[in-house]
Amino acid sequence: MKTAALKYLKRLVHEQFVRNVFVLASGTLFSQVLILATLPIVTHLYSPSDYGIFAVYSSVISIVLVVVSLSYEVTIPIAKDDRTASSMVHLCLYLCILMSLIFGGAFYGLHDKLAVWLDAPDLRKYYYLFAASLLCAGVYNVLNFWSIRKEYFKPISRTKYFQSMNQVSTQLLLSLTHTGPLGLMYGDLIGRMTGIWNQWKLWRKDVRNAGIRTTWAEIKSNASRYKRFPLLSSGSHILNSLGLYLPNILLAWMYGPNVAGLFTLAQRLLGAPTTLVSISVSQVYLSNFAIHANQNPEKVVPLFMGTLRKVLITGIVIIGAVTVASPYLFHYLFGKQWEGTEPYLRIMSIMYLSQFVANAVGATIDVMERQDLHLIREVVRILMVLAALLSARYTHQNALTAATMLSAASTLGYALHLTLSWISVRKYRTRNSIPEVATALND
Repeated sequence: MKTAALKYLKRLVHEQFVRNVFVLASGTLFSQVLILATLPIVTHLYSPSDYGIFAVYSSVISIVLVVVSLSYEVTIPIAKDDRTASSMVHLCLYLCILMSLIFGGAFYGLHDKLAVWLDAPDLRKYYYLFAASLLCAGVYNVLNFWSIRKEYFKPISRTKYFQSMNQVSTQLLLSLTHTGPLGLMYGDLIGRMTGIWNQWKLWRKDVRNAGIRTTWAEIKSNASRYKRFPLLSSGSHILNSLGLYLPNILLAWMYGPNVAGLFTLAQRLLGAPTTLVSISVSQVYLSNFAIHANQNPEKVVPLFMGTLRKVLITGIVIIGAVTVASPYLFHYLFGKQWEGTEPYLRIMSIMYLSQFVANAVGATIDVMERQDLHLIREVVRILMVLAALLSARYTHQNALTAATMLSAASTLGYALHLTLSWISVRKYRTRNSIPEVATALND
């Protein structure tokens, strides 16, 4: 038994996929460890209400971010050649600038209503931070997809170090000025800005070395070639993002920013350690899946099933450990004003496990160009989430009951997410005579 386990671990260490995951995970590890390590300080310097307002602000950015380049960025790793991929980078960057200006103006126009909902009368002055953060996040995301295509996993990892350091240090320093949620927002902006220059240089160096000169005609042609992504994927991506981030906004509206702050801290404690693995696995999975789909279709099913098995075991260990340790965390580290977070953490643990597993292989549908399944999946899931929260509101449930209803609906939604990813792989397997799943499980 021991010998078999050692052989399995040794084989994992030598797998290129696993090595790439570790490279990316090291950067995410540092980022999440730093954020988690400073959380006890942050929670003593900022109130749950400050944290709740910041959660709504960052949630709106995260929702809009998925359409800031109209989902064209997903085509960068899967484009047939570097010339096509580079033209998509150009298109995405232009879209980021345009969309940031549009949404920044919209945020300014709606500031009065948002201020009433969130009890934040100074919300008007946040609009320029919103536009700047959205632009920086969009540009970084686009350039990051180029780095994924070229398998620049070490540079990606390094940018995560600097992003987290700059974000946390800015938030801690600005807490001394007693600016409330503005300190958290400025830290978020500085963190998003970090890493853009290095990613830009990598892209431009590759373009120069390959002698690529992108024309408007190429951009228009490739935008038309991949038009299914903005037509179908943008809608499904924004629905996915709404499913993730809309609860923060609705909870702030239904129960106030204080409850939203407690809920967000629980999200951070569950999400930080799972993000360590989830983002890294999904990026390496996307890179490998795109290669196998074009060159070695017989390896698609083993990759899918192997990734699924590994992330399920890892997720159980990570989320179980956080849940067991939570009573000690709130009693000794975060202070009395944050003790109300513990029940939310327990309630959401199953939801985060299902999210962790489903998202690791979620790029399958994009690579298969099954945007129709993607859209169906997200429409059903967001309707379930909205139904859960609005039912809680109109039946006058308390905040904990609303969170329980949300967790159950989200878990079912992620089960659908995973099922549709498998359907797209199964159909691809049949079309390309890929071996049966039993073979994949035995490999």
